[in-house]
Amino acid sequence: MTSIFTVSVDSVEGSTFRGRVHVINPDVPYVSQETVFPLSLLVDAWWKLDNGYWRNDDHEGGERNPFTEEQGKDIIAGMRLKDEFPDLFELILGKEIRVTEDGYLFAEDGKTILEPRRKAEDVYKLSGGSRPGYSVFTHGDAEVFSQRAADIVTSYDISPYRNAPHLGQAAALEDPEELDVWDGLELGEDHSFTEIPYVEIVVTVSDAGYLEHMAAGMRWDTTMTGDVC
Repeated sequence: MTSIFTVSVDSVEGSTFRGRVHVINPDVPYVSQETVFPLSLLVDAWWKLDNGYWRNDDHEGGERNPFTEEQGKDIIAGMRLKDEFPDLFELILGKEIRVTEDGYLFAEDGKTILEPRRKAEDVYKLSGGSRPGYSVFTHGDAEVFSQRAADIVTSYDISPYRNAPHLGQAAALEDPEELDVWDGLELGEDHSFTEIPYVEIVVTVSDAGYLEHMAAGMRWDTTMTGDVC
């Protein structure tokens, strides 16, 4: 899936982190003002560290990870609230279910077929995503994730858009779907990272434990928009 935003973390202090969100994909030309968005970023950063999918790029605006892969995994393992993140991840992208090539559910050992034999599609409401011969996915749960975001994200401030010529320093619109921050910029041109539209964000959470995996200097590309699959 094509990345939508590039997220940079400028500081983490207690229960608050400050950063920037660059709009690198004109197909989604605005940053969500709903609290589900910053929570999805925290979950995305957790997943990338836990799975070792955070690289360091050489090019301008590339990903930056202040931790080694081993350090990242150790940080995740030591998080006080680490058990909440797998559930939050599933609320966004759905649950991954191991199946045979024919779609039958595996038992807990992941090797033998569950008896009595049942296909995943007969037990779960599937999203359509799959890895043939390995797993299928359920739908996320937008309602529950929104409730969790309301509990976890106590404040979320978003600045006016920078590098958006036609908007200048105007305040963000109440209906972001009416906004196109790329309007007035040539889409075919190769803009430098410093020219790409972005917003500054300040996010405060209910417990500093939700930020134990975050650090100043982090930068990563994300497909998260705040929407649930």
